[in-house]
Amino acid sequence: MGKIIDFIKTILPSLSTTDILVIFASLVALILIIAIYVYNDSKLRGGNALGWLIATIVFGGILPFVFYLMIRSPYTLEEIKEEKERKEVLELQRRYYELQIKKEIHQCPVCGEEVKNEYLFCPHCFTQLKKKCPNCGSVIEKDAKICPYCGFIFEERKE
Repeated sequence: MGKIIDFIKTILPSLSTTDILVIFASLVALILIIAIYVYNDSKLRGGNALGWLIATIVFGGILPFVFYLMIRSPYTLEEIKEEKERKEVLELQRRYYELQIKKEIHQCPVCGEEVKNEYLFCPHCFTQLKKKCPNCGSVIEKDAKICPYCGFIFEERKE
């Protein structure tokens, strides 16, 4: 340490030994502060925190810090988790609305055209899709023998 101080005094003769020690201690403190920041930030972002801590201390703080800032993940683990959950919610909502649309729009069994769920007849080929109960007016399946809403029993037509 004495040789380093003497070398610095030959380059900068106006500095005292105390000045050199204060500058050296400040540099060490700066390197440690940067190393602790890099360690904590890397830990939050899911990186190799211990590796970055060692690299920052060994290679002098500033260059590893700049390099770390260039290659680190732009998102913390918490932000990545929130984004993943948001995407899952959007996918579930998409599936839900897709299911709702499928419930509302069916295909005619005869012509294959799209018909709404509440249609009694296909507007394209006039096929009967459902029927109304003459007793309560509810729309039910055309092959139903009894109305599930009021209990009306349908007579079978013999043609």
